[in-house]
Amino acid sequence: MITGGHVRELLNREDDAVLVLLRGRPEVVPAPDLDSERCRGAMRVVAGRDLGERLRADPSAADDPDALAAALDATVREQGG
Repeated sequence: MITGGHVRELLNREDDAVLVLLRGRPEVVPAPDLDSERCRGAMRVVAGRDLGERLRADPSAADDPDALAAALDATVREQGG
């Protein structure tokens, strides 16, 4: 389950990070790691850069990382993740 903690971690990272589901568990990883053996089969949820752009378009969403996490989690479940 994606939590507000995952969202905060993703937004606070200074590297090019991505939120993924890795073996069914959410994890924030550096984007270059997506090509590694460790991340083989990971489902990409959202890049920190993309999430930051969404929040700039709707700054009020940044006030509730738990709600944002719930929305991301619902999207993942709809995609079968």
